Formats: sequence, C-alpha cells, structure tokens
Amino acid sequence: MSGATGKDSSYPFPLAHDTYRISANVEPAAAPILHVGADHADVLALRSRILDGEPRRFVAAPHAAAASWDALVWLLDRMAREQAGVSLERDGHRYRWTNARLGVEQEFVFGDASTLPEHPLTFAGRQVEEDVVVLGARGDRLWLDAGMVVFASVWSLAFDHGMSFAELHGPVPSPEVFVRAERFLLRMPPGDAWRRLNWGLQLDDRPDLSLDASPAWGPRRRRLEVHDVGSEVHLRTEVQHLVRLPMTGAVLFLIGVRLLPLAAVAAVPAWSARLVSVLDTLPAEVRSYKDLGVLGPMAADWLRRSHE
Repeated sequence: MSGATGKDSSYPFPLAHDTYRISANVEPAAAPILHVGADHADVLALRSRILDGEPRRFVAAPHAAAASWDALVWLLDRMAREQAGVSLERDGHRYRWTNARLGVEQEFVFGDASTLPEHPLTFAGRQVEEDVVVLGARGDRLWLDAGMVVFASVWSLAFDHGMSFAELHGPVPSPEVFVRAERFLLRMPPGDAWRRLNWGLQLDDRPDLSLDASPAWGPRRRRLEVHDVGSEVHLRTEVQHLVRLPMTGAVLFLIGVRLLPLAAVAAVPAWSARLVSVLDTLPAEVRSYKDLGVLGPMAADWLRRSHE
C-alpha cells in the first residue's frame, strides 16, 4: 500500500486489505532480511541491557546445540551480505567474524563452545535488532528449542520454551491456520526464507511487552491512561521471517518490532483509512485476542477526527 513519505516511507504497514482475519499471510522474503534502523546502536544496547538484567530472556535446550550453531552462522553470513562494515571469513571449521560497527572481532570454531564468549544465539542475538527463536523439527512437528527474545508481545520465552508449535498457538483464534502453517514450514527446503507481518496497538513506544515485564507496562494498559492519542498510541508491526536452516533443518524464526505513533499513521491518508476500516470490522474473537476492545475504537475514533 503506497502513500508514505519521508522517514516513515520504509515502515512496513501491515494491513493489505480493508478487513482483517487471522492468517499465515506469508510471502517470499526479500533482502534485506535483517533491519538496521537509524537507532540501531540504541536498540542493540537496550536488547543487551534487558538480557543482562533478566537472563531468562534466553533459553536453549541441550539438544538444540547443533541448530544454534547453524543459526549463528546463518545470521552472521546474512549480516555480512547485507550490512556495511561486517565480514565473515571461513577456513574449514574455523571462522573469523568482524563487526566494525560494534567493535566486535571474534575467531571461533564451529561447534566448539569454548571459542565463543557466550552461547551462539546470544552472541548473534546481541548484534541484530530481531528476536531470535530456533524451532527444532522432530517427528513431523516443530518445537521451541532455543531463543533470545527480549521484545516479546504478551508472551514469555521462559514459559513457552519446550512447547510444540500447536501449543504455542493454542490461544490464537482459527488454530487451523497454524496447523497448515506448520505443514508449510516443515516442507520448506533448506535455505528457504519467508516473511509475514503481524500487528497490534499499544500505549507507548516500548518494544518490550513481554509477560516478564508486565509490571512495567500492564497497569497503564489496564487503566488506559491516554492523554494524547496521536502521540501515545502506537501501531506495532512485527516483521517476522522464517528460515529453514541449511545444515540441521531447524526453522529460524526472527521477529523485528517496528513502532509508529498514530499521528504518523494519520499523516498517510491511505494507511489511516485502512486501519480505521480494519478496526471497525474486526471479528469479536480477534478483537479480544489482540486486546483491542477499548483501544481499537479509541484509535479509530481519533483517526477519523484527525481527518475532519
């Protein structure tokens, strides 16, 4: 959907139609996969602060070791392909990684944990804006085996760790959508990458809406304290990438959070009209699942008034 200009022109507006229903809505991934925003350094610093303060934002089952190394090399190689100032050199099982932007230089041997300063997923996860999840494939099912997730939206990695794909999506309306999605993911060939967009509304610009952090954001959300809807209420888009890792067949799930205040949405009339239409026509079960019973009508009314 076109119409954005200026600094918001690259915002991944998530709504393709005037109505919305829960769906897999996947499409082939296009480069770049890993986002580098103007606030890249600040985002990475925040991710590390959260992880250092709450180590439970990282989990890894012992049996996920091979897939974690697979994910590490895929992420570093992708960064080297897409970003300036980074490189990955390989000599057999030995690698040399350089990230000049962050001042990181590291030699490591694939599979040898002693050659990295921390777990492969946290080493890579501190250098990308996206949350990183590894879904292991066993017995024609996917399982949440490992991850570094600090910007979750009303879920907790520590709680969900070890769940099957079906269990992870149990609360979602239209669970049959995710039965088909799991089959699709298990049929992906090694190296394949797909993208989907998820969305919601929130009361501020904090990316961390995890259940772990709910004491910080939950009370205000329950009270719906809003003084300036245009600046305080934000459209939250999650740019999700799904990659079939080449060596292990595990699925790498990347979640990038992008926030835009309603005032910026209103500045693009096509976006504003589309969001109003979607909010006005959401099925009751989707409205409840996304916690938009009050916030949705509030946002739609403000957007309508902003164009009067």
